[in-house]
Amino acid sequence: MYDYNGMNETQNTQELHDTQNAQNVQSAQNTQPEMNFTEQQPPKKPRTHRTGKIVAIVAAIAVLCGGAGFGGAFAANKASQLLIGGASQSESVSSSADSASESSVPEGAQDVLNTLQSGVVDHTSSGTAERNSDGTYAYTRDLVSAVKDSIVYIEVYVNYRGQETLYGAGSGIIISKDGYIITNAHVAENDYYTVTKLVVNVNTTDPNNGTSVSTAYEADLLGSDTDTDLAVLKIKPDSDLPAAALGDSDKLSLGDDVVVIGNPLGLETSVSKGVVSGLNRQVYDDNSISAIQTDTAINSGNSGGGLFNMYGEVVGVVNMKLINDNAENLGFAITINDAKSVINDLITKGYVSGRPILGITCVQVSDYVGAVRGMTPGLVVTDIDQDMAIASSGLVVGDTITAINGTDVRTVDEVSEILKDKKPGDTVTATVVRTDSRGRDKSVDIEITLSEYTGN
Repeated sequence: MYDYNGMNETQNTQELHDTQNAQNVQSAQNTQPEMNFTEQQPPKKPRTHRTGKIVAIVAAIAVLCGGAGFGGAFAANKASQLLIGGASQSESVSSSADSASESSVPEGAQDVLNTLQSGVVDHTSSGTAERNSDGTYAYTRDLVSAVKDSIVYIEVYVNYRGQETLYGAGSGIIISKDGYIITNAHVAENDYYTVTKLVVNVNTTDPNNGTSVSTAYEADLLGSDTDTDLAVLKIKPDSDLPAAALGDSDKLSLGDDVVVIGNPLGLETSVSKGVVSGLNRQVYDDNSISAIQTDTAINSGNSGGGLFNMYGEVVGVVNMKLINDNAENLGFAITINDAKSVINDLITKGYVSGRPILGITCVQVSDYVGAVRGMTPGLVVTDIDQDMAIASSGLVVGDTITAINGTDVRTVDEVSEILKDKKPGDTVTATVVRTDSRGRDKSVDIEITLSEYTGN
């Protein structure tokens, strides 16, 4: 289970596909204990990249499926998956970057996009640190010295009882000298409170005497994506920043040495070292995103920090660890190759492109609830987005979707599974039960064209 709330509580959002038993997975975001968290917490606020209509779905699901054990936050997360549909993303960085017009690229971002697009890294060293014949650092201390200032400390402020309050903290990675920073979505956003300010603390080390000076900048959130748990921030630094080099995570092998740099429990620029324990782990809502498993120590506050290979390149974005009485040292990082296209889209568009959306809100009616209440099992349409293609499909509020493309559906997860390989512009056939003016039910098939989810 992911701990996205920053209050040391957990919410059900994703089962680990590669474990036999249910496990607890905790994000590595540091949180502040100053608030009185023993009080009853307010209902979770849906993440900003989800549609606001989810609130109505949660209330309806609570009425119809109260015995199923779903919490409001879990229902909101799952309900939004129906709106988003599949979890596909940009097929390649180059195609996404090439399609972005100059007017759509924020000022100063083109260098970042070129870096994401090229993926070319020169392993030859221009510094004095000792390197092995393959270009890797001979000593971890030299690697850390070279890259540590590319990791920032992020403070998250929220509106708590009408006051701006420091809520939690995490880490981030500088990816451009002019202030583009990547981190986790669960660091930059909050389920319970409105984030009012993100403060990025940048360290600069004097090469002559080794002293470090920290400078704080207020950051703009350019975009975030909770399916991949990635976000992009932008600050306006006084001078060029030490940007991290982005490596090639596809070249990792089991047993490779890796280094994590972050800010666990507020201890800035903390370093831990381990190995790659597993590759291609599927642990995220977006199954097109892979995780690197590592035994490197990961703790609260490491979220958004860098997982470095021994070339000093970022190969992963740290975001969570697995907690279990029978397991230790199970940490995970988002592969940088998968992250690149997401970063590109968040910079140029503010959302991840290529994701289909039906454009409805609905209530799930299980077979059991349908039998007890005399309702048709399926997804009862409660609202239709008039700005999307579905508005002209003939679907109306009150219809119950019982199948898509001939496959029975009762939950939003089942719809998401059907749509995961679709793209905007594709059509699906929805089998709908509709009640006429005389109270008689009839079944009709409706062709629905999928729209693109834009985060609004």
